[in-house]
Amino acid sequence: MAQKVGGRVLDALPDTVDFRDAMYLPSLIRVPPASDIAKYRKKAIPVLDQGSEGACTGFALATIANYLLRARGKNPDAEEVSAWMLYAMAKRYDEWPGEDYSGSSARGVMKGWHKHGICAMRLWQDLTGEPVPDERAADAIRRPLGAYYRVNHRDLVAMHAAITEVGVLLATADVHEGWQSLAPGKSDIVYSDRKIGGHAFAIVGYDDVGFWIQNSWGTDWGKGGLARIGYDDWLENGSDVWVASLGVPISLKQPSGSATLRSSTPLTYQAYVYSQLRPHIITARNDGILDLKGAYGLTEEGLRDILTRQMMGRMAKWGTKRVLLYAHGGLVSETNAVQAVADYRQSALDAEVYPIAFIWRSDAWSTIANILKEAFSRRRDEGLIDRAKDFLLDRIDDMLEPVARVIGGKAMWDEMKENAFGATQQPKGAARLAADLLIDLAKDKKIEIHLAGHSAGSIFLAPLARYLTDAGVQIHSASLLAPACTMDLFDDYYRGLVENGKIARFGLYTLDDVTERADDCAHIYNKSLLCLVSAAFEATPRIPWGAVGEPLLGLERFASGIENFWDGDRVSWIKSPASPLSDARHHGDFDNDSETLRSTLARICERTRNEIAAPPAPSSTPTGRAAFRLRLDAALGN
Repeated sequence: MAQKVGGRVLDALPDTVDFRDAMYLPSLIRVPPASDIAKYRKKAIPVLDQGSEGACTGFALATIANYLLRARGKNPDAEEVSAWMLYAMAKRYDEWPGEDYSGSSARGVMKGWHKHGICAMRLWQDLTGEPVPDERAADAIRRPLGAYYRVNHRDLVAMHAAITEVGVLLATADVHEGWQSLAPGKSDIVYSDRKIGGHAFAIVGYDDVGFWIQNSWGTDWGKGGLARIGYDDWLENGSDVWVASLGVPISLKQPSGSATLRSSTPLTYQAYVYSQLRPHIITARNDGILDLKGAYGLTEEGLRDILTRQMMGRMAKWGTKRVLLYAHGGLVSETNAVQAVADYRQSALDAEVYPIAFIWRSDAWSTIANILKEAFSRRRDEGLIDRAKDFLLDRIDDMLEPVARVIGGKAMWDEMKENAFGATQQPKGAARLAADLLIDLAKDKKIEIHLAGHSAGSIFLAPLARYLTDAGVQIHSASLLAPACTMDLFDDYYRGLVENGKIARFGLYTLDDVTERADDCAHIYNKSLLCLVSAAFEATPRIPWGAVGEPLLGLERFASGIENFWDGDRVSWIKSPASPLSDARHHGDFDNDSETLRSTLARICERTRNEIAAPPAPSSTPTGRAAFRLRLDAALGN
């Protein structure tokens, strides 16, 4: 709870426990008995004044950044950085929902710098305006964060070593009336047992009495904005400490439009990549609501800026302004979803297609893998029959399906579908808010809207397609890649729109049945994810030698029952890997297969496949247990 004392808001929040924090380990650096505070003062690091604003974490880290840029960076004339940007970004990474609360944590503000850099104070001088406009973002990546570590705030040896090594620390503490009553010109904070709130500040030195701090309450506080807190006081009231170093600004020779991202990407490059990908990503929370948190969090104002200013600006010189709304599958983590955007973004832009990706927090892969492992562990161990014969008798997949359904598979899948629909059906849903902005642009004939979705992305896009067309907007193309939607959902949401021309062009991509059955799920279930969903997670379960499970559009054996629909041109069905339009060999291949991307862009642009440039993709052949199951199913006639 924020406290306001003497006109100042004390609202620094303690970091929650997070075992992922990297801890600072003292090296064998020589640690002197005391810091040279007189020498520190001569560096003239600006003493900031947060006034009555509760943004102390931003101001404390700005003090540290100013020091690192001027003293460690050997640039005494470096511009002051924006405490307001740091504070605004911190609220994206705090552990509490939304941004409509006072205060932030030390971890949150460090993550904000790590992800976004820091712009100059002249570009961001208050909390108004939408983070992060182009000029601010471009300036911020010039000041990247390098390494940063949590320091054990009760380990004085580690703190002394960190100060000696870097010069300054970010700290938070419960402060007391001794802070408030410190007179101008006085250096020592007199201990009081009356706490008044949480506060963040910079630790800039030490001696045998305690730590020297630089506050953000102006130069009239303490001795020119600095004061000393005793060790006893600190050990009782200190909360969190972080140490950081500057990153190295980079200049890339490749054009700004060719952003790529890899797991080995240097931290300084990640800030650069963020600035390139930011205008192409809309994130939704688990419930479908527009997500304000994280690296790609957005407010409604930020969403409007992306769709009405940044996107339209990028397409200004295009003849036809095509916007592709893409929804990834249900097994995709946020990191992998962002990776996919980085991979296909430039190919789309080269074809004059502007991609907008919905990242909808649907990462169910680890959950499904755990469910399958648990189901497999419950299998009865005969112990006397060899593995191959046991496999033939018990049919591992037949056993896994009902167990996986009962121990959480169906409930997980139902929840994911509900969340997918919520993104459009809820007034504050991410897809709904985006659609409302795009509808106005489409009605004015300023843009074409295209849809593409992989796996469960077809479920995410279904209500969006209806919402757009109900508003009178034509969808110029829809491409569904191995869709996990049921045939009933296809009939209810897609088929009619295709048949009446509200979806002008339609493409379905599936694996052929042989390849589908040769796939596996988590190396435990011996068919594809769609086979598992159809058999275990949907309304109608599969019963061996009985019910076939819930019909899914993405499975060839069910899609082949669609009559009087395909025409091979406006409405097409691509079966991979035999078709030249897709080289996918596994369910998860479709969203990163270059031939699938190539043919999808050709459909969007109404061009031939050969007019869309894309690199060839490697091929692979099913092996091992999946290949054995394929042969077994063929022998059994399934």
